[in-house]
Amino acid sequence: MSRIPFTIRIEGRYSFRRRIHFRNIISKPLTLALHTADPGAARERVAILAARFVIVRADVKTMLEGQRILTGVEIEAIFRRELEQQLGSWLSDAYENAPWSSSVIEEAARHGEAYRQLRLPDPRHDMDMFERDKLDAVKRESTQKGMTPGWERPLVDQILDTLSDDYVATTLKAIGAPRSEANIAAARTHLIRAGASACTRAQRVFDDDVLDAADPLRAMTADLGELSPAVAALLADAKRVALPIAQTNLPSPAAPTECPFAIYDNRRFSDIIEDVLRELKQDKIWKGDLKQQRRIMQSFAWITGDRELGSYDHRDVARFKNGLNRLPTTFRFGGPTKGAMSRPFEEVIGEIDPISPGTARNLKTINRDLSTMSTVAKHLALTSWKPRIHNALVMDFASATVAIQQDENAELRPPWKKEELECLFRSPLYEGGGAGKNRLRVESACPRVWHDAAYWAPLIWYYTHACREEICGLEVSDVFDDHPVPHIFIRENLTRGRDGVKAGEKRIARRRKIPLHDEILRLGLLDYVAAIRAEGHTALFPELYLFDSKRGGAQFYDRAWRYMVQWITDRMEVEVNDKGKGPDIHSIRALGSSFYEVDGVNEIMRADIMGHARSGTNAKHYSKRIKTEGLEVVLRERLAFIDRYVPEITKHLEPAPIRLLSIEARSRVGSGRHRRIRSDAGTSKKSSI
Repeated sequence: MSRIPFTIRIEGRYSFRRRIHFRNIISKPLTLALHTADPGAARERVAILAARFVIVRADVKTMLEGQRILTGVEIEAIFRRELEQQLGSWLSDAYENAPWSSSVIEEAARHGEAYRQLRLPDPRHDMDMFERDKLDAVKRESTQKGMTPGWERPLVDQILDTLSDDYVATTLKAIGAPRSEANIAAARTHLIRAGASACTRAQRVFDDDVLDAADPLRAMTADLGELSPAVAALLADAKRVALPIAQTNLPSPAAPTECPFAIYDNRRFSDIIEDVLRELKQDKIWKGDLKQQRRIMQSFAWITGDRELGSYDHRDVARFKNGLNRLPTTFRFGGPTKGAMSRPFEEVIGEIDPISPGTARNLKTINRDLSTMSTVAKHLALTSWKPRIHNALVMDFASATVAIQQDENAELRPPWKKEELECLFRSPLYEGGGAGKNRLRVESACPRVWHDAAYWAPLIWYYTHACREEICGLEVSDVFDDHPVPHIFIRENLTRGRDGVKAGEKRIARRRKIPLHDEILRLGLLDYVAAIRAEGHTALFPELYLFDSKRGGAQFYDRAWRYMVQWITDRMEVEVNDKGKGPDIHSIRALGSSFYEVDGVNEIMRADIMGHARSGTNAKHYSKRIKTEGLEVVLRERLAFIDRYVPEITKHLEPAPIRLLSIEARSRVGSGRHRRIRSDAGTSKKSSI
C-alpha cells in the first residue's frame, strides 16, 4: 500500500499534517483528524485540505510581504462614506422633533471641538483648561434638557473608543481596501476628518437653504462637488456591506438600532420584574402570591436574552412564543440562579430532545403565558414600553394567542362516574380503617373513621360541585352553621391568599353561597367545624397549610388524593383520555354539572350553584331573587334543586364521632395496596454469602 502524502496514522485512523512557518519561530506542525481509516477516503480528503493549505499560505504571504497603502480614490471613498453617515445621523436627530432635537447645533459644536483636538498631530489629544471648561458647560446644559446621563468620560475618549480597530477594519473591508496596521491607522485619520467636517456642516441643519432643500444632506455637501466614477463605484460596493454607524454625534435615548418606544430604557427586563409584580398587585389586577406570574416573566427574560427594555420590539413576541413551543411539558424551568434558566436558552434547547406530539405543550398553557405577558406589556406601555407612535401597540402578545380547535376537547380529562365515587365512599377511609398511613386498609384491630380534609373534601365536592381550592381553602368562618339553612360561603379569604392579602376568586361569579346537603350534615360536618373552631384554627382544614411550598389542593393531592384514585382504579376500570390521563379532582365538578344536563333545569340556578357567569339580559340584569325573596328562601330552593338532580351515594355510611389525629398526621391516608413479600424475606445478607 503506497503512502498518502501529508498524512499520518494515529491508532489506525488518518490525520492531515503540515508545518506552518512563522516569522518568530522556525515552524509548528498542524494536525487535523480526517475521521476515517479508509485509505481511499483519506486520499480524497487530504487532497482537498492540501490545496486549501496552499491557497491560505499564499494569501498570508501576500498579506505579510506585499501589502499596499491606500490609494487616493479609497481615501476619498472613506471620507465621503463616513461624512454622509454622520450627517445622516445628525439630520435624523434634528428632524425627529424629540426633546433633544433643539440641542443638535450645540452638540455638533461640542463634538466639533473634540474632533479638532483629534485632528492635531499631538498624540496626547489634550485640551487647555478653557476649552475643557467650555465643553463641560455644554454637556451640563444638554443634560438639563433631558439628554441621556452618563457622559462623565471625556468626549475625545468616547470618540476614540468608537473608532476602534474593528470599526475601521470594517470600513476598509467595505470598500475593498487592504486591512494592514498602517492602513487602519491612516483610515482612522480620514474618519476623524470626516467626523469633524460632519460636525461643522451639521451646525447648518436649521439654515433656510437646508430646510428648504428636498435632500438636506446633498445641500450640506454641495460644495464638495460630484463624486468621481471610481469613488462612486467604491461607495456603491460598500452599500452592500453592513457597517455600524459610529456613535460620534448627539447621544440620545435611542438604541443602536431604531427604538419603537418613546424613550430608551437601558434597564434589563429582569430588573423590573419585582416592580411590575408589586404594581399590578397594588392595582388589584393580580392577586395571591404571583408565583406563576413571576415564573412566566422570568421565562420571557430567559428566552429573549434578558436585554435592555428599549431594545425589545414586536419580534420578541414571536420569539417568546416559539421558545415556549420548543419546551416539552416535562420541562422544569428552575430559577435565574439555579436550574435551566441560569444557563443560556439556546444552550439548554440544544440538550432537549425534539418535541413529539406526546411531549408538546398544551395550547392553553401557551395562551396563558402569552396572556400574562400581555398584561405586563399593557402595564409597561405606560412607562418603558410607551410606543413612539400614538395609539400604536408594539408588544402585542394577545394577537399571538392561538384559537383552540374543537377537536382538542378529546384531550380533556374524562369526568368521574357516580359508581366510581361510590367505590371511594365504600373504602375503609369512610367505613373504618387504620390510622395515619393505614386509613385505606382494614387490617386494624380497631378500625375507626378519622375526620379531616381526606374525609370531608370529596363529600363536599360531590354534593356542592365546587372547585378543588374553593373547598381546600375554606375557613371556619365560611361555614354558616347557625343559619336556618346551613351553607358555605365561597369567597376570598386570607387562607387562600398570602402576605395578609385575601385571594381565591377567579371571577366575581365564583363568589356564592351553597347549601350543605343533608348527607353532609348527617355525617357530622358541623360537629367537625365546632371541633376545629375549638382548636383555634382559622382554616377549616389546617393540615393543608402547614408549609409554604405546597398548600391547599396541591398538598391534598400529594397526601391523600393520589391514593384515593389508586383505590378506585384497583377495583374498577376508569376511563382515560387520548394522552392516558384519567379523571382528577376537578372531574368531580364535571360530574356534578352533568347531573343537571336534563330537560327542565333552571339555568340561572345551575349557574349560581356552579359559580358560572349568568347569560342573557334577564339573568344578568333583572333576576335579583336573593334581594326580593331573601337568602333563606333562595338557599332552600337551591338545596331542593340539588336534592332533585344529584343522586345520594352515601346512604350506607354511618355517622361516626368526630376523631382528630395530630395535625401533622391529618389527611395522610397511605396506599391501600398490600406490599409484596420479597422472595428472600427472612434471610440475612450474611447467610446468603
